[in-house]
Amino acid sequence: MGSAQVQGELWGARARDWADLQEASFRPLYEAAFDAAGIVKGSAVLDVGCGAGLALRVAVEKGATASGLDAAANLVEVARERAPGADIRVGEIEELPFADRTFDIVSGFNSFQYAANPVQALAEARRAAKPDARVVIAVWGAADKCELAPYIAALGKLLPPPPPGAAGPFALSAPGALETLVGKAGLHPDGARTIVTTMTFPDDDTMVRGMIAPGVAERAVRHSGEAAVIQGIRNAAAPYRQADASYRFSNEWRFLVSRV
Repeated sequence: MGSAQVQGELWGARARDWADLQEASFRPLYEAAFDAAGIVKGSAVLDVGCGAGLALRVAVEKGATASGLDAAANLVEVARERAPGADIRVGEIEELPFADRTFDIVSGFNSFQYAANPVQALAEARRAAKPDARVVIAVWGAADKCELAPYIAALGKLLPPPPPGAAGPFALSAPGALETLVGKAGLHPDGARTIVTTMTFPDDDTMVRGMIAPGVAERAVRHSGEAAVIQGIRNAAAPYRQADASYRFSNEWRFLVSRV
């Protein structure tokens, strides 16, 4: 059994807030990763765990034909608005509903590692990719270079206990970790890179709405209650409040381009 049912329910709960308040900050990551993967006009791109579809829009802006898959029907609805004409489906990351050898680029932005079986998810990406295609996996960078790390830690205290041996959110941030993972799926690493993105919110209420929108926060709400989660978010975000009452978070991302 994969992770689609659980993840889809969690990430779909506040899909519009995620799309409107958080995802725009990831555009520089999407741009850099697609450029590193060699996207050109006419490239066939599949984004796995496409969420609200901003990466698909970026791919289309670069001249690609876009397809996507996500577990959350509510996020897919937004993605179809953002990338009209793209083939976007609701489904399971470990059982991609796309034909063999179809895509020039398969991407997974903060998605492959949350599959029930990440190696199987990456193997499915390899299956759907053309010979000599590129597969991109992006994860958080080093914890000490992510200003959202205290927020992630605060949510962690409000979640159910993880299964024994479960990897933490920064488990793949260390040099060599991504290379090892993709190698297990039969992919050939072609160089890891880092990029820094900035997430901003104009005021306290917007910050809370944005930060409670991801699926992990929704899971914390269901386990510990919304009031506790909101208080945890406010405490973690307090050091990043600016003089004008806005919030600014600088975060490092690490992404790896691999060859099929």
